[in-house]
Parts: sequence; C-alpha cells; structure tokens
Amino acid sequence: MAFALLKPIKHDVYPFIDPAQNLKEAAPGKTVLVTGAGTGIGRGIATSFAQAGASCLILAARRTEPWKRLKQASPNLRQNAKSLSPAALMSRTLHRWKRSISGFAAVADSDPESWCRTVDVDLKGPYYVARTYIRALRSTGKKLRGFIINVTSNNAWRYISGLSSYAAAKIGLNALSEYIDKEGVAEAASGDDRPEVRCVAMHPGGVYSEMVERGVAAGDMPEAIVPLLIDQPALPGGTAVYLSTERAEFLYGRFVSATWDMEELENLKERVVKEDLLRSRVLGVNV
Repeated sequence: MAFALLKPIKHDVYPFIDPAQNLKEAAPGKTVLVTGAGTGIGRGIATSFAQAGASCLILAARRTEPWKRLKQASPNLRQNAKSLSPAALMSRTLHRWKRSISGFAAVADSDPESWCRTVDVDLKGPYYVARTYIRALRSTGKKLRGFIINVTSNNAWRYISGLSSYAAAKIGLNALSEYIDKEGVAEAASGDDRPEVRCVAMHPGGVYSEMVERGVAAGDMPEAIVPLLIDQPALPGGTAVYLSTERAEFLYGRFVSATWDMEELENLKERVVKEDLLRSRVLGVNV
C-alpha cells in the first residue's frame, strides 16, 4: 500500500539547510561542478555552494552572467582559468546536448525527434557526465571521494497526460543514480587506488525558470502549470549542500525531495535504512 514518508512543506531555504549559516562550513576544500548554472535551479545550487565556501566552482553555462551573480553572493570567489581546465572534456560532452523538453503530447501524437531529445537531455546527458567524471577520478590512481547529485522529478512516477518522455527519462535517472551509487561503493572496496563515487537523485521542487517561461510562450507547456511553481531556487540549492555532507550519507542511492524538511528526514534515518525506502520500485513486487 502506498504511503507518504513526508509531506512537501518547504518552499524556500530554512535554517537547517542554510548555506550561509548552518552549513557555511560544508563546502571548503570541495570542487563543485554545476551544470545548467545559468538560470533557475542550477543557479540556485551554484550560489548555495558559493555561500557554503566551496574552494572551486566550475560552472557549465552558455552565458557569463552567472559568474557575475556569484561574485556578488560570495566576493571571495576568484575566476581562475586553470581551475576550470579539468572540466574541458566534461564541458565538450555537455555541450552536445541542447537544453530542451518536448511539448505535452500523447505518445501517438508526439514528435519522435522531440520525444527522444528529452531523453537525450534528461537521461543520456547525466549518464555522459557521470561516466566522464568517474573515469577522470580513476585516472588519478588515488583514493578520491566524489559525489553526484542528479536533478530528477516527482513526475517520474506521477502520471501527467502528455509527459511520457520526461517521465521516462526521470524514472530512468532515478535508477541510474542508484546504480552509480552501488557501483561506487563496490569500486572503492576493490582497491586502495580506486575512487568512491556516491550519488543521489534530488527532486528540486517546482521552481519557475526561464525554461518554463519559454515553454509556456511557445505553447509547449500549459500556462496552468505556472501557479504551481512556488519554490525558490535557494531551496534545492541549500538541499544540495546538505546532501553533500556526511550526515546525509544514509540518503545516497535514493530519491530525495527538496520540499521535505531535511531535519525531519534525518529523524527518520533508521526507518529509511531498515525498510530500504526512497527507491524506485514496483508496488506489489517483492524480489
């Protein structure tokens, strides 16, 4: 029988996940790559890691404005061309995928190219990034620890007419995230020269962005969706910082919604682990 572990009660950053206060020491020493950092969710995540003191921020975006905004949020950040160079291969991979989402359409009425492009962006894109990242860590021959936060959606399992491509991509991303995490643990145990890469799938909440604005204007998204997008970019930003800390390790390999109260979720840690919750599974099947 289906049940809700927690209710979606958060819409903006709150003290427990505030990167400028409670988590202000969560990111020093960390190098953070943020894809789609130019607007909306990506910009919120980048800003939050800057506030949390990230030592190096690598922004994958098509515009330079994000850097200027981050400088305002964290004046101590410096633009360093050398620190950006290790991401060159990853950036080439990312730039193969033009950010887009197919319009709302039933499978029989959908455009195959548009349908497949959504899967390219939302599933194959994260796969290429993860593969490149893990192999780069391997190449060092050192016992490094890495972490991937894949941005998923609660639409992965919630039926919304016309969103088959997006839902298929996101449910696939949830499974991919679990595989990356389990494989990362196994690889780390295989030798002292092997990296450990952990992974989590995070639903960012309903955040209004330029992508949504363009989609509505083009008729690819229904205008009725706009009033539902009430969550601020700082919410997934602060949640991402929290998830990168050791105290959130019990959530690795699982699905997490930024709209949940992370402190309340921590109080449910024993239950989450014991019952192996927050995984993508088929109800009624116990294998």
